[in-house]
Amino acid sequence: MTQTIQSLPTGRERYFDPFDPALHADPYSRYALARESAPLCQGPHGLTVVTRHRDVSAALRDTRLGHGPTTAPNRIFSFLGLDPPEHGPLRRVAAQFFGPRTISALAPRISGFVDDLLDTALQKRHVDLLGEFAYPLSLRVICSLFDLPEQDQPWIRAQTPPIGRLLDPPYSISGPDLAAARQAAAVFVAYLREQITHRRRHPGPDLLSQLISHADSGPTLTPRGLIPMCALLLMAGYETTANIIANGALALLRHPAQLEAARARTTDGLLDPAAMDELLRYDSPIQITFRTVQQETAVAGTALSPGTPVALLIGSANRDPRAFARPERLDLRRAPNPHLSFGAGIHFCLGAPLARLEAGLALGHLLARTRHLELAGDPSHKDITAAVRGLNDLPVALTPR
Repeated sequence: MTQTIQSLPTGRERYFDPFDPALHADPYSRYALARESAPLCQGPHGLTVVTRHRDVSAALRDTRLGHGPTTAPNRIFSFLGLDPPEHGPLRRVAAQFFGPRTISALAPRISGFVDDLLDTALQKRHVDLLGEFAYPLSLRVICSLFDLPEQDQPWIRAQTPPIGRLLDPPYSISGPDLAAARQAAAVFVAYLREQITHRRRHPGPDLLSQLISHADSGPTLTPRGLIPMCALLLMAGYETTANIIANGALALLRHPAQLEAARARTTDGLLDPAAMDELLRYDSPIQITFRTVQQETAVAGTALSPGTPVALLIGSANRDPRAFARPERLDLRRAPNPHLSFGAGIHFCLGAPLARLEAGLALGHLLARTRHLELAGDPSHKDITAAVRGLNDLPVALTPR
């Protein structure tokens, strides 16, 4: 039996603002209050906020919750905003480049990048593990797949903060910030056009050349859809992975016993997948995803009408005691672990196999090559976007084996 949207719980204790800057420092205590208050909360801009694991998981799989004018990303990320029937064929084009077998073949290349960065870090002994390891690694990996010039990597990284704002719904972004984000996106699109023009003349075995070939032969991926596809794979391919590495490293550094357990769960420089899942659950790089009701549906027993904007709190779902025993505890042996950090349903993260491998090798090599690791300062969290959780820096002291 469902209740109507008009009977959604009200009151400040049942109001949750996912765009509140205070969430960046510590979202989890606020999630707990909202989650225990009600399965659904009211939010700004008419948002219905979904707080509990069972309901977030079901909503992610419900194709009646899609993308519309209230949640559709800027065109640079328009692939994220596709719903069936357009979504499926395009996803299949991209998915063929991110299958487990294809990704596993990248392990030696990624390990080489990791060791190169660690050589420098271990010589310095004090490093920003985000700025000098996680970001450079994830950029090298994705740019090598696209065969983009190495000297372009710092510029690409500089475009991410303003463009990242476009992952939040446009109604949540101030006018000046939205203008700056769109300008950065336009500049990045121009850069991609130049790279595509050059690669058409000089194709190779890289991912960009293969996507161009698909677009030029059509009809599934068209030249018009090529740039949004490339932009998403590039930006998501390195920003999210860098945050997985840094968030995971910070969680281990704050839990020394689990850090030592992680060393024991590292084989041939690769962190055990189950341990990687727990780090993803504990502090997910994607905290919130947004949807719009396309057809009337029920979420947590409440009927939602078409046009209703919805915020799905992935970070809250991953700490729901109804789904996880002692969810506030980092436990690398946790099983089962039905975390939602890569989403679920038809929009499950395409890059999950690459992100898992890259982060597993980054953290695994870091643990295998160090005798001692500790925080060398107090890291702070970004406040650029509601959707993404990451750090501004991660100062560490490390001693080689």
